[in-house]
Amino acid sequence: MFQFKFIMDYFQAKAMSGPYTEANMRAKWLPRFCPPDLRIAFAPNPGQVPIYPSNALLVDKYAPGWWNHFVQNYTPDFQVYKGDFWSTGPNFDQHRPIERHVPMVVYSEFQKQYMQEYNYPAHLMHIIPNIVDSEIFYPRRKSSETVVGWIGHDLNGLLKGPEVMPFLARRFPHIRFEMILSAPPSNQHGWLNDHPPNLFIRTNVPHHQMAEIVGSWHILICGSKTENCPNQILEAMSCGVPVIAAAMGGIYHVASSQRLIFDVNWGSPPYWWLPDALEKYASALQELLFNDAYRNYLSQLALNESKQFAPEAVCKKWYEFMYLCRDIAERGV
Repeated sequence: MFQFKFIMDYFQAKAMSGPYTEANMRAKWLPRFCPPDLRIAFAPNPGQVPIYPSNALLVDKYAPGWWNHFVQNYTPDFQVYKGDFWSTGPNFDQHRPIERHVPMVVYSEFQKQYMQEYNYPAHLMHIIPNIVDSEIFYPRRKSSETVVGWIGHDLNGLLKGPEVMPFLARRFPHIRFEMILSAPPSNQHGWLNDHPPNLFIRTNVPHHQMAEIVGSWHILICGSKTENCPNQILEAMSCGVPVIAAAMGGIYHVASSQRLIFDVNWGSPPYWWLPDALEKYASALQELLFNDAYRNYLSQLALNESKQFAPEAVCKKWYEFMYLCRDIAERGV
């Protein structure tokens, strides 16, 4: 039996950002479909447990006899003794020195192509998108009034593009706009000086409550300037919510059926979208707001495309990756 453990940091945090959500999805679903010749464990920080019921096995980070998989290379966890056989990804900071070519998980074809530019061997990289919990995210009853939503934060140079929402709220004053921020806004002086009355902001929403809110929306706006495999888009699509997003990074590879915006740019720090880009967001939103047939069409395409993020489909890719690691360990190379 091949023993494979995920070395990570948190299952729970005050602000449930993408990596923490991903850790919980793996802990919930990977043990459920696990083949009999694999044994999977998770090695988080002491005291950390999954937020959803699961039969996940929790072990110490130094527990011997396991293949070590480091989900990220930018925390102290990565300094844990790796031994001869280990792997990493998909949260990989390519700006850090690559000390060794090992099996790597990447989110999308975009991330794989990026790593190949660093001469990382293609045969060692496996594309595995995030898991969307089909028991939580599915089509729900829409709000009685039209609601346009956004999910993200306002950190790191506004790379999630929060500035699109007040712009659109002012452009469409009779539509309700809702933003969910993973933590209370800290840079709103730059993007929210004039707070439109039809723009509502939520913070610190627990993951299990996200589906009911997102499922009630009519449209999701993603203002991101860079993404690898955005959870907010995957989960919205699984609820049948049409998505408007710039075709940046991995967005094109995970949401190709949706209303993508091309040829847009942002300025120098703090990286706000330029006026032309904001106008393209407004034009795309107008198309969906006033064309029910088009919006419903995108909704159905979103549901179809979201099947690739279903738990069983994504778990299968993880098991294939684990078998690759097993073969490397057995060959001793």
